Amino acid sequence: MKTRFALFLVPLLLFSCTIQYGMIDGSINANTFSVELFEEQAANAPVGYGATYTDFLKDYMISRTKLNLKNEKADVEIAGKITYFNTVPVSVQSDELAALNRLIVTIDVTVINNIEEDQSFDETFTQQSDFDAALDLSSVQDQLLEDINGKLSQAVINRLTSNW
Repeated sequence: MKTRFALFLVPLLLFSCTIQYGMIDGSINANTFSVELFEEQAANAPVGYGATYTDFLKDYMISRTKLNLKNEKADVEIAGKITYFNTVPVSVQSDELAALNRLIVTIDVTVINNIEEDQSFDETFTQQSDFDAALDLSSVQDQLLEDINGKLSQAVINRLTSNW
């Protein structure tokens, strides 16, 4: 009797469950976006980092939102600048030498929502990534920026889709 019940119950449970997968759409009412070249205003930023971050943000948004990239007259227009790029020691040992350094990047972002103007915003985002102080920044910079760029882009998307 238990076997018959189990044979009936298992398929019922399997077919009554649904799994939904979706991108980060949030509550944004738009179909297209554009990203202007991010200006490099931070003195220590590597040459070309503004263009690198701009391309990263475009790819990130394409892969994680329903929005389509458009060069001009998009529903959502994004512009920004790199305002801070620096390393600081974070884990000082007893001999007063840093065990870890932290790369910190700050961007100022302006988003103009041409569909719902009340969802436009200007905001500053800061992200960081730690690395071994024994390493030279240039040897780990690409890895750190990949991490930081992902965190910054996710923060921009979260703000864009949260309406707060």
